[in-house]
Amino acid sequence: MKKHFISAISKLTLGVLLFTCVAAANVQAASGNEPNAKTGEIKFIGTSDDAVLFKVAYDNPTGAKFSVIVLDEDGTQLFQEVYNDKKFEKRFKLPKMDMTRLTFIIRNFKDADLKQNFEIDTHLVEDVVVTKL
Repeated sequence: MKKHFISAISKLTLGVLLFTCVAAANVQAASGNEPNAKTGEIKFIGTSDDAVLFKVAYDNPTGAKFSVIVLDEDGTQLFQEVYNDKKFEKRFKLPKMDMTRLTFIIRNFKDADLKQNFEIDTHLVEDVVVTKL
């Protein structure tokens, strides 16, 4: 019984440390727009057993078509969809992988200058402590 308890605590601790790697994600927006013209926002929400969660919000007062694209560090497209919501908000559940960078792109079709890139750097924090009781 004691070994099962220690094993469970060890697994829980390791799991928490591995899944909080994205908690330190550094979100930076790079856009060709002026700073006050940015209407998109990406927020890290948390993690689940097998996924990383982000919230994407975009203000689109004209209701023009825009696309949301998610790329991994190799430029592989993980998601792409076209929307025309005036107040867009969507939660993304991305699979946990050994990637260090994600890129979210919000591109307005009506105004080519309204393209926003959000690069998210993730850092893996792995700390394992083994104790003998």
